[in-house]
Amino acid sequence: MANTNIFLGSGSSVTFVPEVDIYLKPASLNSDKDTLTIHTDFTNKFDLVNNLYVGCVLEFYDNGTHTTTHRVTANDGTTITFHPAQTITLDATNDYYHLKGYGAPCPAEKVAGGSTTYRDEVTHFTFASDTKSDYSGDYIVFYEIQTADAGTAKAVVVWFDTTGSETVPTHGISPVEVVEVDISDAGLTTRDEYVAAAVTAINAASGVEVVATRSNNVLIITNDHGGPTTDAVSSNASHITHSIVTQGATVAATSAAKKLNADYWMGIVESLTFPSVEVEFKQQNLFVGGSRNFTYQYKGIETAGNASVNVVANHGAWLYYFFGKCSAITATLASGTNPASDFAGNTGSENKYYLNGTSVTDTGPLFYRSLDNVMTPPVLRGQDTFGDLDQLTEPSGTTSISNPITYTFAEQDGDDLPSFAMEQVFSKLPSSNTYRTNSANDNEDTNFVLIATGNRVNTLTMTANENEELKMTMDCMARKVHELEKTESYEARRGVTNETDFKNYSSNDKFLEPFFFSSGSISLFGQNFLRITNFTLTMNNTLTDKRFIGIGSKAIKDAIPAQRTYELTFTALVTDDLLFNELKNQNETTGTVIDLIFDKSNGEQIRLKFDDYFLTTNTWPIPEDKGAVMVEATIIPRTLASNGCTVKTHWILQG
Repeated sequence: MANTNIFLGSGSSVTFVPEVDIYLKPASLNSDKDTLTIHTDFTNKFDLVNNLYVGCVLEFYDNGTHTTTHRVTANDGTTITFHPAQTITLDATNDYYHLKGYGAPCPAEKVAGGSTTYRDEVTHFTFASDTKSDYSGDYIVFYEIQTADAGTAKAVVVWFDTTGSETVPTHGISPVEVVEVDISDAGLTTRDEYVAAAVTAINAASGVEVVATRSNNVLIITNDHGGPTTDAVSSNASHITHSIVTQGATVAATSAAKKLNADYWMGIVESLTFPSVEVEFKQQNLFVGGSRNFTYQYKGIETAGNASVNVVANHGAWLYYFFGKCSAITATLASGTNPASDFAGNTGSENKYYLNGTSVTDTGPLFYRSLDNVMTPPVLRGQDTFGDLDQLTEPSGTTSISNPITYTFAEQDGDDLPSFAMEQVFSKLPSSNTYRTNSANDNEDTNFVLIATGNRVNTLTMTANENEELKMTMDCMARKVHELEKTESYEARRGVTNETDFKNYSSNDKFLEPFFFSSGSISLFGQNFLRITNFTLTMNNTLTDKRFIGIGSKAIKDAIPAQRTYELTFTALVTDDLLFNELKNQNETTGTVIDLIFDKSNGEQIRLKFDDYFLTTNTWPIPEDKGAVMVEATIIPRTLASNGCTVKTHWILQG
């Protein structure tokens, strides 16, 4: 049945999804060597979103050596089709594949589908009298399910012989299984004993498929097989009452659902623009006469627009996505706590993060996540070994940060900039399976999900104005916006309904608290500038969209980095003419770095150092109000200094 409620903003959300290199353990290749069937070690835990990975790069490793590179042209939950076809015969034991991270959102453990189950019916008969003769001519009736698949119900009549010579009372039920309970023995004098005799007789009856038990004076009948029955329990006895305490029922199978690692908080977002989708529309005349109307029209290429993310900065990890390289991570790790395998975490401690503390890869995976003991993503074979990973002691502390994570970011000079995905969901917030799509209808009417993949940061702007928080604005270029297939069951937000349970969200006020203008310091030309009223740092990767033959879809483009630029503008109150002198200076300033530092009271920090810079503009306006002279300046650095970006934080980056 269609859901006719409208979508509201109260059900709308955008979450962050890491994009990382994914280890694909092979099971087999088809005869054309262009379709990989993924091993059940992977597919028992993950179910890939159909065609989400089209256009991604697939690397083949022949016995550990990177041998060939391919483009994904199609994928379903368990297979990947690629081009060009592989020329080397697959050795499924020693060979493997890497699905490269650009445009490849990290999957999460799927919701496993279950089979239909049948709930057992449980009936209570309560015996109220100790007087044996009260049960003369009495009987009770219940119904048993005869097979394990909710088959036909059969009546069972249980009657009581109080003298040893009574006959079956008239009950008028057919077909029926009749059980006699002989309570004529003079030693039986209480209701509890009558119930015990009934238990013995019912369990001994060969044609009755129930289990009888006793609780004091209550006879409990539990069906061997579950399932519903519309037949009523009954009794002709005034001293026996009955009730069905558990109704037999058919429990519908739970449907399988795919998930991404999409329960990451975006941070303190002031505004966010999710990438729009533009579809080129063309009309042609085809040089055919007969009408002044167009002869033919069609849809052309599909283009994902830019994403804009404006956050109040309570951490500096976003800088990783601009600079592109993580050269070092310092964190507190517990040795001897490695995962059990490439796919399973440490069984003694689930839902943790792991890091190879001795070897960090530029673009990740950085931290691995164990979700219900499933390594997410699987340990990247050939880069990391599960035995070398140690468990992270996560940051904590209400006044000062304990066990902080310190990242060192560096400039990425190749084209391998890290990327991330964003999952947008418009939900009608049903009471069960709140973020599960409705695959039963032609049009999604419960949870409309879009996934923007391959978001690379083109421009990152840091702004600190007088009496305000530090803010970051990112203009990101998306690779594509993916819509789920109509028959695809998917659980948005990884099924997490409470946003306070998102990863990187913290109940710790100090972690949530943003950096403030007042906590910053700026050093220029070897001096600390103490009276800067505002500054803006603009960094640009000059990304350019490109499309390639054979990529597998007219909706996919790659954002290729070009010239990287930095610009720092600020307004300051000054005590001398240093800035004007630097404007006239013909020599580039080297060795004396621009040093930007922002601190929180708990010890978290963002630090940026730039080298090789010129001051390019400097104005000295005369204030009309006779107040302080507000000097404006622009500085252009060429390079990030060595170890020039360090972020001390609680924020966990997977890649």
